[in-house]
Parts: sequence; C-alpha cells; structure tokens
Amino acid sequence: MRTILARLAYDGTDFAGYQIQRRERTVQAELERALAELHGHPVKTIVAGRTDAGVHADGQYVSFESDRDGIPDGRMAAAITSRLPRDVAVLDARTVRDGFHARFDAVSRHYRYHLVVAPVQYPHLRRYAWRIPVMPEIERVNRDAAALVGEHDFTTFAARREPEDRMVRRVLYAELSRRGDRLEFAIGANGFLWRMVRSIVGTLIERERYRQRGTGVDESIQDLLRACDRSRAGTTAPAWGLFLHDVEYAL
Repeated sequence: MRTILARLAYDGTDFAGYQIQRRERTVQAELERALAELHGHPVKTIVAGRTDAGVHADGQYVSFESDRDGIPDGRMAAAITSRLPRDVAVLDARTVRDGFHARFDAVSRHYRYHLVVAPVQYPHLRRYAWRIPVMPEIERVNRDAAALVGEHDFTTFAARREPEDRMVRRVLYAELSRRGDRLEFAIGANGFLWRMVRSIVGTLIERERYRQRGTGVDESIQDLLRACDRSRAGTTAPAWGLFLHDVEYAL
C-alpha cells in the first residue's frame, strides 16, 4: 500500500463543483469511479481544495491510498486518465510519504482569474474568461490589490460567514497583468474562503469601472477589509474565469 499524490486538470463547465453530490455530476465522482475501476474496489480521495460549479483547474491535487504496486509512478497518471471523461485528466502522480494529506499538508494555494477586454464575448473564450468592455488601468488596480497582501480578516470578501478565527488568511501576492486584450489576475495565499477570489476580482473591476466613469471611490481596500462586511464589497466575478492553478507542499 502506498500514498499517491496526483495533480488534476479539469474543465469545470459541466460539473456541479468538485465535491460529490447526490444527483449532480462532479469531478470527485468521476475520479473515484475511475480509481475504483483501476483498483477493483472503492478508493477514497482527499482533495487540496474544493472548487465550485463552473470553476476550472490546471493544478488541483488529490491524495489517495493505492494497492496497485505493479503500476509505477510514471504510468499511474495515464492509467487513471484513460478511465476518465474528456474534461478531466491526471497530469502526474507520484508516491509520497505515508499519512500524507492533500488538504492539511498544503502550504499555499494559487489561483488565476482570466479576463478578456472586448465589445462582445469571443465564442472560444466564453467558458474560460470573463469579458469586460473597457481596459482597466493596470497600475491603479494593482495599487488596490497590493493592500490585500499580508494577514487580514477577509470576511468582506467571503460569501459565507465562518467562526471569527477562521476568517483570517495570509495573502502572499495579488497582481493583475496584461497580454494584449487578455488579463490575468494572480493570487496566492495560505488558504481561501468560499468565493473569496471571485469576490476580490469582482470588487477590483467594479471599483475601476466607477473610476473610469468619473464616479469617486471613497473607501480604500483597507477600509473594506476592516469593515468585515460583505455588503461593502463589489460584485462577485463569474465562475468561468477562475482556475485553481497550483498547490504547494513541503514534501
């Protein structure tokens, strides 16, 4: 018996999120079905972080116990992927120490949010990027984003209230970058609250829209953080632009 850590990629469009649900199609259900087929018995997986309906991943991680010692690490990813549907793949898989836990042993998590600036949505990007009509002023947005870095109570940017001591997260970086008409918001932290990234992106873009229209933005990001009030934040960006990009471990 060995513990496997696998890196997943998936298109979240046709899934009701990662976690198994009774009647909906989910990534976890597809993965555990494939693992059961490969092993000849049920296999329980542990995920680094659950993603919502419509959210994608190119760096999701799961751990599980495998008794298929005849499949070496170099072949495990292909063996699982061959049993998965086209919108899920195992990119790589490796043996890790006994007792490894994909969620609790994670040191940091990293998300990317993709936007495209265009008068209408590009059909080939409609599943993977949020269209906004006007290019934001990148440096101004990044001045706002810089205020998120550090350890803060992120209640203002969470869709659900947890016990007070669970609302604090440490953001390592937050930055918007541009390539032509494409934008990417990159953020990393020791952990994220439910819909926190989408709320942050939506708020940053909404604040920029107000400025471009000549409407003042009175509150700073620091003010919003201190308020601990979800109603003070902006809109929540749509799920389809968000990718779980990577998870870091101290192996």
